Amino acid sequence: MSTEPKSRDTVERVRAPAITADPRRVSVTLTPRPTQGRRRGRLAGTLIGVIVLVCGGVLLLPKLGWRARAVELKLDGQLPDIGMGDLLSFMMPGSGQTDLASLPGTRNPYVVIVVPPLSAAQKAAGVRLFADQCAGCHGPNGIGSPSAPALVRRTLSHGETPWALYRTIRYGVRGTAMPPHPLTRQALWELVSYVRSQRALAVAPRMPAQVAAKLDAVDVPYEELARTAYAGDDWLTYGGSYASNRFSTLSQIDTRNVATLALRWLYPFPGERWRIECSPLVRDGIMYVTGPGGQVMALDALTGEKLWQHDHPFKRMGGGEGPIGQNRGVALLGNRVFAATWDSTLTALSAATGKVLWERRVGPYPGTWISAAPLAFRNLVVVGVTTPPGEGRGYIAAYDVRTGKLRWRFMTIPGPGEPGHDTWAGDSWRVGGAGPWMTGSYDPASDVLYWGVGGARPDFDASSRKGDDLYSDSLVALRGSTGQLLWYFQSTPGDTHDWDAVQVPLIADRTVDGHEEQRLLWANRNGFYYVLDRGTGAFLRGVSFVHESWASGLTARGRPILMPANRGVQGQVVYPSAIGATNWWPPSYDPDLKLTFIPVLVQGMTFFPTHYSLPSPELSFRTAVRAVDAYSGKVVWEHREPRRTRDLAVSGMLSTRGGLVFAAADNQFFALDARSGKTLWSVGTAGTTYAAPISFAVSGRQFVSVVVGRSLLTFALPPQTPAQGMKPAGAGSHANAQTIRSRPLATGRAHRSG
Repeated sequence: MSTEPKSRDTVERVRAPAITADPRRVSVTLTPRPTQGRRRGRLAGTLIGVIVLVCGGVLLLPKLGWRARAVELKLDGQLPDIGMGDLLSFMMPGSGQTDLASLPGTRNPYVVIVVPPLSAAQKAAGVRLFADQCAGCHGPNGIGSPSAPALVRRTLSHGETPWALYRTIRYGVRGTAMPPHPLTRQALWELVSYVRSQRALAVAPRMPAQVAAKLDAVDVPYEELARTAYAGDDWLTYGGSYASNRFSTLSQIDTRNVATLALRWLYPFPGERWRIECSPLVRDGIMYVTGPGGQVMALDALTGEKLWQHDHPFKRMGGGEGPIGQNRGVALLGNRVFAATWDSTLTALSAATGKVLWERRVGPYPGTWISAAPLAFRNLVVVGVTTPPGEGRGYIAAYDVRTGKLRWRFMTIPGPGEPGHDTWAGDSWRVGGAGPWMTGSYDPASDVLYWGVGGARPDFDASSRKGDDLYSDSLVALRGSTGQLLWYFQSTPGDTHDWDAVQVPLIADRTVDGHEEQRLLWANRNGFYYVLDRGTGAFLRGVSFVHESWASGLTARGRPILMPANRGVQGQVVYPSAIGATNWWPPSYDPDLKLTFIPVLVQGMTFFPTHYSLPSPELSFRTAVRAVDAYSGKVVWEHREPRRTRDLAVSGMLSTRGGLVFAAADNQFFALDARSGKTLWSVGTAGTTYAAPISFAVSGRQFVSVVVGRSLLTFALPPQTPAQGMKPAGAGSHANAQTIRSRPLATGRAHRSG
């Protein structure tokens, strides 16, 4: 494993509002109309290109559709600004053009073509190319000269997108001193990357001194994290605190005034991806959030303005849970931001500037991947690492926060000679998966880390791995400082339904008859809600919180009592589905009401005898938010959405001392009464919400933020007069309230039990 940091750092410090330019309005140089002779030559080249594409398509039949459509559009003259040679090259596997499949829909190469991932050596080549071929006219670092205009600190008249820069360099600008540069495609991308990096760095002086000072002051001591039981003005960890309870002590927004909640600002993420799953962190009015393409952004939490951006481009490869490439957030500790990306890279950034302090590849790529936010405590930062189907074992790894040195690693499948290895048949353990692909919880008082582990592979067929398959589908307790296994609890031994047990465990304490009870609360994908002793892992209680048909109950030790299985060739309908009664969507615990709020999916699925036949879901389903008594599991109330046939996602939960529960489903973001489940406020969002909302306060005002579609929305109560620095909804380019649609409050239904 390489431990050398890689020079992949692109930092952007800006003051301008964080709004991406509309590619349709970018000024570009259009392709001239070809002459008759050139038409014949181009037609011959096109026919050859089509033949090449068709032949190559034999190997890529599942993905040929959009490629064939793109070629058809090109032949029809509807893609004039990209040549056939470039089009065919960019469509080939390994080109790094991860968004090109959107080209037939957008018909605009300026929108979908990106700078492919470049190594440090390739970026250095771009620096040399610019010095050799461009600096003589455009000046050092593109600052301009009497011979040619500057490439930085101004708007480029021929476009600023990667493809606009590529074309301008390649073909030149007619009627000016800018000549064509017939370089290789690789060399052109190296030049484009360098020019874009200089444009990003050149805007740094625009940041006001007071904002820079605020960034420089960001510091999150471990001692503060350790004593933070519940989130307050700041949201400092993925779950709000080490206990992962996603409960905010803020109460300015409450059951009496939440109906007046309004959008304060909106931040659009870069790129065209619509599935964004991150939850932001906030410290002293600075928000840290991750984008879908390896970006980390620092925003002004009061206005949504971008302060800096770090880019970590990578090619999306491999396979695993959901669509590849997810990222769910960062971790904060001291003056550092820790980000883990899908390409199994862990990076430490300066919280003030976004500068890379160290970077480590924590596993081979595409042989491993990371989708969860890291967890940082004491002097360690911990990540869960997962493997694609058919490749290896998952593990949890801890790195030194100062140096990036590996401190310990816990393999989720025991190797030969280790306890639990005999629960795997033959060599099935070698590729058994068991990926810990969500973030865990941490008890600073006992230095114990609690982490959920995914299922065994193959997902739906245990014939090759007969046994319990430890520690798949388990909650493991590890010594935080060493990674030593203290205990485990397995929810679904020998799983054949893909019920990954990565759900975030909630740390909760209560006092009964003068005695403190230390508990873990765990709403599992298999449909059961577990209460465990936090010190020993002993099973205390388990009840189903949804309709399930695979187990008749649990033994005294919490092992499921299986119902008779009858997986014939026609399959067997089982509840819950492979997606689960809940999924990775994090729950919330209200310590005042002693309630756990769980995002729920009610759906059955037909499972077949072998892994060669994937299960078939029911055509319709419904989602809900269910409140259960935290210590008995009894359902207290339910907020139920109508049955539907699309968009089965449910967001994670947020509960607050204002007596509210925030959640999203079916293109709606809503607030419920925490005591009754009654809908108090709801807005249409014109986009799906996968992530969990957070709450924080700046300048005495409470905010609620959530990622919807490809935008980060932040809400607050409408002030009598705007707070200092606050931009009211509708004022400023990034406070676009038109994306929010109201809906009648009667749409959601609350059902009270007992």
